Formats: sequence, structure tokens, C-alpha cells
Amino acid sequence: MLTAIQLTRVTMAFGAVADLWLVVLITREAPEYAYLPASRLPFAGVLFVGAMVATGLFAFGGALNDLLDARHDGTFSPQRPIPAGRVRSGQAAVVTLGALLVAMVAAAAFGTAGILLTALAAAGILFYDAVGKHVPAMGLLVVGLVHAVHMLIPNHELTFTLPIWLAATHAVAVATALHLLEDKRPALTPRAIAALAAGWLTGSILLLGRGWWQADEGGFWPSSLTAGGLVWPLLAVGGFAWFVRRKTRGLPAASAAEKLRRYGSLWTCLYAVAWLLALGEVRAALGFAGFAACGIATIIAIREVTALANRPVAFRR
Repeated sequence: MLTAIQLTRVTMAFGAVADLWLVVLITREAPEYAYLPASRLPFAGVLFVGAMVATGLFAFGGALNDLLDARHDGTFSPQRPIPAGRVRSGQAAVVTLGALLVAMVAAAAFGTAGILLTALAAAGILFYDAVGKHVPAMGLLVVGLVHAVHMLIPNHELTFTLPIWLAATHAVAVATALHLLEDKRPALTPRAIAALAAGWLTGSILLLGRGWWQADEGGFWPSSLTAGGLVWPLLAVGGFAWFVRRKTRGLPAASAAEKLRRYGSLWTCLYAVAWLLALGEVRAALGFAGFAACGIATIIAIREVTALANRPVAFRR
């Protein structure tokens, strides 16, 4: 079980689940989406299938990355499950396919559009792992695109695309910082950075413009959201920058990258809390805060168990 967790990196899927759940809650609170499966399904049921979609896609991406990079990891990351011999490549392929099937089956609850968007997100993950990460300017944009498509699975008609834009931008920023910290090859040249910035700007215009274009009579903003409510998401963004800087200051690049990866994946839970507070949904915001706390506790527990799993039994005197 610990090997499967390490292979799929599933402990970091809390942020992906929170992203999808946020769209579900926004959809259920808006009467114009009453006809969508995300609104008609029982609340517990829709949260369950949403978690299965998000976790399945996340596990698919993590296992596929290790499967395709098995030879590279044998030299640079021998502690990973495949090069360490804890799981065979064939078994990793079964886990990868199984995770994708879980996501696709669960997405059927959201209708045909949900299945198609899940397939599109999976295709984006496959493209990134096979091609995109070797062309940084393109691959880093694909990371943001996958996050945006993943959030649209419960409601492909959502007009309030600002939370989706923030999550996608956060994913691109974190992936770019990790690329630089880990000194990955090929390196991000000034030309690649310029192409990345241009691609992000184009994608932002298309994503936000899509929501504005579909909205009727200025319905891009939910009626419960005021300009003052945007303070909460802004505080969440500033809090992430401050927190990560504080936690990584003075650390070696490898340690700083690991912390950034961990906190970056979890921080989207706090973005969800911020958006719900901005919309006046205090009870839901508290629930998401509890979910984020569970995520932190789970990651800490798994890290401790994993660290002790391969050590001899000892007793402290």
C-alpha cells in the first residue's frame, strides 16, 4: 500500500479534490444550473464521485510519470518505487490504467460532457508526461490547461471562471518555480519564458472571456460576490507567497522544491476556502478548512510511516 501511495503521489491529491468540489458547490448554489447532474445528484454522492474523478486523474498522472521516467529515475531518483524494485513496470502500468478507469467511470455521473472533459484532461496529462515536459514553454502551459479542464468536469457551462483561472495560474507558477529550483533540462531560456508568458496571457483571455461571453446580463459574477469579497482570494495568494518564502528560505534547492511541491498542491484547498468566504458560504468554507487540515495530517502521517518503513525496528532509550 505504501508503494502504491508513493507511485501515485495520491496524498497530494487533496488540492485537486478541493478544486473540483469548489465547482460542485458553486454549481449547486446557482439555480441556473439546476438541470445539471452536479445539481441533481445527492450531495454526498456528488462529492464522492467528484473525489474519485480528481483522485483518479491525479493518480494516473503520478503513476504514468514514474512509468515513463523509470530509466531516468534509475540514475537520478533511485529511491522511487520502480527503480528501487518495490514494484515492477507491469504492475505500475496496471495501476496507471486502473486509476484512469476509476476517473472515467466516476465522471459518467456528470454526463457525457464530464466523460469527454475527463478524457481531455487525461490526454493533457499523457501529452505532458510524454512530450510537454521536454519542451518547458509548452509543457508548463499544459499543466495549467489540465487544471482548468479538470475543474470544468462537473459543470462545463460554468460562467464564473475566475476561480478556475486562479487555480490554473497557481499551477503554472508552481510548476515553473519547480522547474527552476530543480534545474530541469531543457532549461527555461529567456525566449522560453517569453513564450510561456505569452501563452499564459492568451489562455487567461480565452478562459475569462469564455465565462464573460456565456454570461447573460452581466452574470459573470455570482450575485452574492461583491468587489470587497475579492479580498479573500487576494489574501490567499499573498499568504501563499509569504508562507512558501518563509518555509524555503535558506534551504537547499532540492529541499525547497519538495516543500514548494507539497504546499503548492495543498494551497488550492485554501483558495477554495477564500472563494467560499467571498461568496458568503461560511459553513462550506469551514468544511473546506477542515478538509485542508485533514490533508496536512494525512501527508505528515504518510511521510512518517514511509520514512520508518525501510528502517530496522529500534527503541528509544
